[in-house]
Amino acid sequence: MENDLFVLDANVILEYIYGRKHKIIAKQILADAIAEKIRLIAPSCMLDEITEVLCGNLDNIKEVRQHLQYLEQLSRQEILHIVVPNTDIRMKAINIARSGHSKSGFPELSDSLYHALAITNNATFITNDERHFAKTEIFGHIIKLMDY
Repeated sequence: MENDLFVLDANVILEYIYGRKHKIIAKQILADAIAEKIRLIAPSCMLDEITEVLCGNLDNIKEVRQHLQYLEQLSRQEILHIVVPNTDIRMKAINIARSGHSKSGFPELSDSLYHALAITNNATFITNDERHFAKTEIFGHIIKLMDY
């Protein structure tokens, strides 16, 4: 890979947690980061998005806590760097979110924050969101999870 810095979408973590179709790839990304082959960053909203999904989809509150604590552990160990987006990142995200079309739809701002973080850090955004990818591929700095 030409760049070893990746922005991790919340849906990549959720692939792993829920054992979805691309769980093995998501697990490999985390393993590569732990082995220091790659570096991972994510906007702070990632934690909120994952918390919201776990809140609505996991009845076992102990399991919810374990997943959240694992993310905190990844952050403490500097395997996953959590970034609070600054104004430059937010403005780039607004630019991306406004790039759509009224007929095909506009990229969501939250997804655009991840993408903007990648662009401003010369990183690659890894997502499993086919719609965001299709609408924003022109900005570069993005790959589909299955292409990792």
